[in-house]
Amino acid sequence: MENNISRKELIRQKIEEEERKELLQLSGIRMKVWQFLTENKGFSRKDILVDPEFELQLSDCRIKISIDFIIKLNNLEVMLIRCSPTSIESWERYVLAFARVIKEDQIPFAAVTDGERARIMDVLTGRVIGERIEDIPSKEELSRIMENFKPSAFPSERLEREKRIVYAFEGVKCEIKRVL
Repeated sequence: MENNISRKELIRQKIEEEERKELLQLSGIRMKVWQFLTENKGFSRKDILVDPEFELQLSDCRIKISIDFIIKLNNLEVMLIRCSPTSIESWERYVLAFARVIKEDQIPFAAVTDGERARIMDVLTGRVIGERIEDIPSKEELSRIMENFKPSAFPSERLEREKRIVYAFEGVKCEIKRVL
């Protein structure tokens, strides 16, 4: 019996150790992205929302969700960013759906990054427009792009499907405490 207890304890310790490593890695990525946005891309602290929470209403339930960063210009959310220590490609669909459904009008750009590689997407077309963190538009570039931008809602007949995609990804996320 003692052998079973120590084995269970070893498994628990190993899981906790892996969770701590992932948390540290994610915290490092978030800090790196924050610094990159403020030091290299010209965004001020007030341009960047950190861990904003939203309520997602589906036809049969309601859930609270959040994203790592949302960049705002002139009171308009223009880009959301999710940080992930692994498999950034697997989170592309999530950030695309998130940007389409979280507000009445779509957030026009979405990105997922591990701090170096990135997948930056034009939400309205669904196209990948950049693959490195350096490809994230600067404040000046985004301001120029947004001059002629006309906000638009995602088509209502496809809205529930996109919300279900966000809901499914939320179900597979591991809940860890985030630190900036």
